[in-house]
Amino acid sequence: MKSESLITQVVDITPTPRILRTLGDIPFAAWQCLAELTDNSLDAFSEAENKGKVINGPRVDIHWSSDSVAAYDREIVVQDNGLGMELEVLQKAAKAGYSSNDPIHNLGLFGMGFNIATARLGDETLFLSATPDGTEWVGIKISFEQLIKEQTFSAPVVREPKKTPDESGTKIIVKSLKDGVFAEIRKKESAIRRQLEIIYTPILSRKKVSIFVQGKQLSPRPHCVWSDSRFVVRKGVRVEAIQRINRDLGETYFDSLKNRYLTEDETADLDVSISKGGVSPTHIVKRARRLKGWIGIQRYADPSDFGVDFVRNGRKILVSDKSLFGYENPDTGTYTSEYPVELGSTVGGRIVGELHVDYLIPTYQKNGFDITDRAWRLTLEAVRGAGPILPKKRQALGYDGDNESPLGRLVNAYRRTDPGTKNLAVPNSLAREFAKRFFSGDLEYETDDKWYKVAQESDRERGDGGKGLTPVNSGESPSDDISSYLPGAQSGAGSHTSSPVSTPPQPTPTVAPVPATSDRDLLIQHSDKEESLSGKYSYDTTPGMEITAWRVRDSQIKIQGSRVPCHLYQDGIEVDFFFDPTHPILSEYPLSPKQLLLQGLAEKFALRDPGVSIQAAFIGLVDNHLLEERINPQALQERAHSIVSSIREKLPSLLGHRFAKVKEVIQSVEAEEEELAKRLLDEAPNLLGAYQDSSEESIQSLAFVCDTTIKRLIAEFPEEFMDNKLFAQPFANLKIGNEAMRERLRKNSLERVLSYFSDVILLLQGGRAQSKQELLRHANTLSLLEGLLE
Repeated sequence: MKSESLITQVVDITPTPRILRTLGDIPFAAWQCLAELTDNSLDAFSEAENKGKVINGPRVDIHWSSDSVAAYDREIVVQDNGLGMELEVLQKAAKAGYSSNDPIHNLGLFGMGFNIATARLGDETLFLSATPDGTEWVGIKISFEQLIKEQTFSAPVVREPKKTPDESGTKIIVKSLKDGVFAEIRKKESAIRRQLEIIYTPILSRKKVSIFVQGKQLSPRPHCVWSDSRFVVRKGVRVEAIQRINRDLGETYFDSLKNRYLTEDETADLDVSISKGGVSPTHIVKRARRLKGWIGIQRYADPSDFGVDFVRNGRKILVSDKSLFGYENPDTGTYTSEYPVELGSTVGGRIVGELHVDYLIPTYQKNGFDITDRAWRLTLEAVRGAGPILPKKRQALGYDGDNESPLGRLVNAYRRTDPGTKNLAVPNSLAREFAKRFFSGDLEYETDDKWYKVAQESDRERGDGGKGLTPVNSGESPSDDISSYLPGAQSGAGSHTSSPVSTPPQPTPTVAPVPATSDRDLLIQHSDKEESLSGKYSYDTTPGMEITAWRVRDSQIKIQGSRVPCHLYQDGIEVDFFFDPTHPILSEYPLSPKQLLLQGLAEKFALRDPGVSIQAAFIGLVDNHLLEERINPQALQERAHSIVSSIREKLPSLLGHRFAKVKEVIQSVEAEEEELAKRLLDEAPNLLGAYQDSSEESIQSLAFVCDTTIKRLIAEFPEEFMDNKLFAQPFANLKIGNEAMRERLRKNSLERVLSYFSDVILLLQGGRAQSKQELLRHANTLSLLEGLLE
């Protein structure tokens, strides 16, 4: 009998109200607290829309007191103009641990998230709501001090009259702000606004809901990406800059009470139960899992500003996440970053994206997902495929073929960032300048037209060695009279009219002729706009000048009768810069149009700004606008490594059909074969046996040879590398003259490639500090070799 009473005896373990205050110790930045409260308002709008109810101009207002308000009276308010809620619903929403009945389709986790956010901000919260047909605002007052003092979880009901009859919505007013909270939101107001704009961009882009912070409306911050009409060609296949994703990941069971999906074992048990006639509990329902979105190429590269956003019900939970870019070996647990591999620390990455994962459940802090959940693993596999992305790593682990997943295609097609349409890349210093214009809302930089034109200009610079030569213009009516093609033949300098042939000779003027100076409007007619040089030029805090640059096409620039390489024309705030790429100063000396532009601008700045010398202005402009020409040994080595890695990865496909002969070449230098064996042991042990036995997979071992072996293989098998197979350099296709002549020409062609490659190897070996001239040589060699690579 005594044991029975012990069994039925219970103990009250209800926590004290102090636990609510403890929630405020959970790490939550100020913007996270405001976002948490905003989420609940957005859920209210979404619910109203789903029910077919119309809200006039739905908006959320976030504001706080000014500095003039006494510290103890300061408050933070988050208010919406939704349909509001009854007191019974509001009571549930304020309970810690409460969540919506439909956690899949809502942003907020009313209850836990609400209590963490409000407790983090202050010690007292007014939670009020008003319905359209109500006459007052009704809610509760949560005072942690009072709850702890009275040892109760009961909160008093608060009522306020409506200011106007048509008022409705919900407002949360946090008072008795914690130490440092007000100072933080005042100091970080711009950062908070920017962060909210980032995470709510998918919602703001729809223009259905407005969000205001301190009276200023938030604007979406779209990604600065190449359009989906742009593409590159790799291995003869077009790879678009935007990869669309729409994948059905199947249905599975979701437990709305536990706020999670069932595990695989729980799902199997439930399926067995249902197959035997059992009934699924009402709180367990089947949910569809559909992954939608895109990943693509950003118009600029950055060491940190890249990555994929994971969006749940319109809010970004993960921003610029890079977890997709790594591969974890399931056998060893080792993690390898696969993007960006080359130029990661200096240039960075440019793959971005927006994936809508409404089926994933976020953490309470909404800064991540459960990565142990099967749905997360399915998501990763849908985007990046099975196995590694990099060809060399796939071969080492025994995977067949290329990784053809959306991410795999982008990583392998857009790894190189040397400027031009071939890689859909712009010189990165210029790309970042353009990006600033894009994010500032400049409509000229919204589309990628300017960017693509700069990429085309880079193609031209690479193709003609920077001379800017263009095909001869034959004119409207071809003629053998050379004088008809000379500048001024159609129109005189400084004049827009042409002289008829029949005009009688004029008498010789008695006044000495004024030396001709080129007319700006006429020069524009004979020039092409150079987007890569156009833009705003400034330094430090000096007000800048907006420059429109022009490459003179079929004319010359004359100043007082003398031909000059360039000239700046200024008319008010408009500044035009013209340069003649065929002028000896630009075609025969190591000077660029941009350097001449900076020198001319330095003179303009010195004239405009008292106390500024030409030298000071020039140094400031160079430091701010010639970053792409700065000689950086680390950046050069990363570029060299990128080139060699891309060649090495192509060796199996280039030389695989001649493996027996290739193996003989490798074995001819014992030290290099030993180095290959060591690399295979460390990185791909399964390929070492294949290499030894010369089995079918042995060709994949060629992706691990050392740099000097690559050079010997190019020299030994040039016909497998040249003629656009890897290098855009003629070899076997040379048909001119007799055989002796062809052999000499082929030898010269091969020696050009080998010479460049030797310099690359020397750069990678490092060692002593190299002079500026040596680094310049390496920079030029890398550019030349990059231009030859297909």
